[in-house]
Amino acid sequence: MTAIRTQIAENVFARLEALGDATETELMPSSDPVSFPARHIFDGGHRLIEQEAGSTRYALDLTVEGYLEASGGHEALIALNDLYAATVRALITEPPLGGLAETIDEGDLRITVAPLASKQRLAFALDLVVTFSTRRDDPAQLA
Repeated sequence: MTAIRTQIAENVFARLEALGDATETELMPSSDPVSFPARHIFDGGHRLIEQEAGSTRYALDLTVEGYLEASGGHEALIALNDLYAATVRALITEPPLGGLAETIDEGDLRITVAPLASKQRLAFALDLVVTFSTRRDDPAQLA
């Protein structure tokens, strides 16, 4: 059975891919995007929050990066903020991630000019924290 943390990452991927506003959506990509707009999802590991009899509670760190081909300016910032806002709407839902998580919360947002392959691109990186609990003896089972 697949670990809950993998199910969470796959759920995030499916939600963002279903938006249809990016030509590339990747989970744990090994390279820069090749088509734009793009979203990349990174699993940054998890931290132990607490252990109780029979269950373990974690905080999973995810980062969603969004990319646009643009050299900057007002219109480019609007488009980047729209890509960010669509990301948040798709992920911050009740119940969190269809019941796989206890919470999903926004963290920091960083916006940068990202020259990739000699072309100007804008990018954001949005940190997310997902809390979830599993059975203490089986991280593939919700607690």
